[in-house]
Amino acid sequence: MPELRIAIIGAGISGIATARILQKNGFEAVIFEKSAKLGGVWSTAYPGIHLQNIYPQYHLSDFPWPFQPDFHPTGEQILRYLHEAVQHFQLDVRLQHQVLRLEERPNGWLVHYQNEAGEHAEPFDFVIAATGQYTDGRNTPHFPGQEQFNGRILNERDVASLELFAGKRVAVVGFGKSALDMAVLAAAQRAQVHHIFRTPAWQIPERILGVHFTHALFPRFNSVMMTSWAQPTAVERFLHHRMRFVVSGFWEMITAVVRFQLKRHGKGKDQAAKDRLNVLVPTHKLLLDLRSSGALGPEDYYPLVVEGRILPYHSEVAGFSADAILLKNGQQIPCDLAVMSLGFLTPTFPFLPEKYRCLMEAENDGVQLYRHLLHPRIPHFAVSGFNHGFMHVPTVEVGTQWLCAYLRQEIELPPPEEMERSIEVIRDWKRENIRFEYARSCAVSTRYQQYIDILLKEMGVSPYRKMPNIFAEVFDRYEAADYQGIYEEYERSKARRTAPLRALPLDT
Repeated sequence: MPELRIAIIGAGISGIATARILQKNGFEAVIFEKSAKLGGVWSTAYPGIHLQNIYPQYHLSDFPWPFQPDFHPTGEQILRYLHEAVQHFQLDVRLQHQVLRLEERPNGWLVHYQNEAGEHAEPFDFVIAATGQYTDGRNTPHFPGQEQFNGRILNERDVASLELFAGKRVAVVGFGKSALDMAVLAAAQRAQVHHIFRTPAWQIPERILGVHFTHALFPRFNSVMMTSWAQPTAVERFLHHRMRFVVSGFWEMITAVVRFQLKRHGKGKDQAAKDRLNVLVPTHKLLLDLRSSGALGPEDYYPLVVEGRILPYHSEVAGFSADAILLKNGQQIPCDLAVMSLGFLTPTFPFLPEKYRCLMEAENDGVQLYRHLLHPRIPHFAVSGFNHGFMHVPTVEVGTQWLCAYLRQEIELPPPEEMERSIEVIRDWKRENIRFEYARSCAVSTRYQQYIDILLKEMGVSPYRKMPNIFAEVFDRYEAADYQGIYEEYERSKARRTAPLRALPLDT
C-alpha cells in the first residue's frame, strides 16, 4: 500500500503525539498550526498554570522529559518539552498556517490554508483534526448591566500578569480548574477574592489519606472500579453488572474520604470558617464530577477559604451595577475585576464542508465518535485528542496507532449503522452518568484505562503493560512510558495474523 500523506490540524500535545505515531508507521504527516507558536492551549495559558497531572504521565512514550521539570510541570516547561520533541523527531510543523477549508476529493482532501505568502492548497489522502476541546469558543455570556460596570470583566486568558490582581477586589465566577487557579493566584497577590459558583464540584485532593492521588487512582487495582460505558474483560463486566454493590461501596468510601479531608481544614477554626467550607461541599455523587473539567484542587484553595481570603458564594450571577457584581440570591459584591472562568463552548470544525460540519456540531455536549476517533459518515477524516483522558498522551498515542491499522485496512469496522448505534449507546450513558459540560460527549476522562485496554485488545496488543510482574500490573500506577513499544508490538502481532482484525463487540 503506498504511503499516505496526512494533514494534522493543530500543533498542541495531541497533534504532536499524533504526528509521532504516524511517523513511526511510515506515513507522511504535516502539522498545520494557525498561530505563531506550537503548544495549543499551553501557548496561551495564564501565568502560574501547572499541569494537573504529573510529569511521568505526560510525555510521548518514546521521548521522556529531556530535562527535570516540576512534579506538576509548569506551562513554560511543557512548551519547552514540546519544542524539544518536535526537534528530536524532526516533525513537519508549519506555524502560521491556518487551515481555511477542506475541499472533498474522491480519495482525500484538498487542504486550503493561508500563511504569510497568501492562500494555498495541497492534496492529502487523510486529515486528522487535533484542534482540542479547549482551544476556541470561550463561554462568555452577556449579563445585564455589564456595560455600566466601572471595573474590568475578563477571562483567565486575558490575564497576562498576576500583578493585575494586586490589592484589588476580585470576583471569580466558575468552579473548574481555571476558576480555582484564578482564585488562589489572586489571593496570593493580596487581593480580596470572592468566588461565585452555581454548583460546587468535587475536587480531587493531592493526597487521599496520605497517598498521592496518582497512586490511589492510576493503578489497575483501582481503575477497574471506574464505572464506564464498556468494560474490557469478563471479570470487570461481572464486577460492574453483578457486583455493583462492591463498586458503589468503593466510591462511597472515596467520597467519604474526600468530604472528610475537605472539612478537616476547618478543625479548630471558628464557625464562620466552617460555614465557608460547608458552602463548598457538593450534594451530588463524586462520580458525576469525574469528567474533563474535573479538577485537582489547588493545595491552597481550602486553607485560603478558611482564612477568609477567598469568600465562597453558592449562587448565580444576575448582572452588574456600576461597582458590583449582582447575584441571584440578592447579594451585591463590590469588585474591581470580574474573572469569568466558565469554560469553553462545544468544539467547532469551521474548516469542514457544511454537510459534515453539521454532523460534527449537532450536539451541545460535543461530538461523539466511533472509538472516539471516527465519524461513520465522514470519509478520510478523523479526530485526535478529543478522546481526552487523565492519561491523555497514551490515550492519543494508542488511538492514533488504531487509526494507522484502520488506514492500512488491517481492521474491519462494522457498517455505519452499527457504528452509529454504538455512538448512541455511549452518548446516552454519558448523559446519565456525567454532569453536563460542553465536551462531555468527546472525552473519555477517567475511563481512560477501559478505553485504552479495548483499543489495544482490538489491535492484538496486550493491554497489560507491566506484565509479567503481576504485582506491578495490579498495584503500580500506570505512566506514559508503559505504552512505549506499542507500534513494535503491533507489527509483531500483525506478522502472526492470517486474517484482518475485527472490531470487538464493545462500545467505546
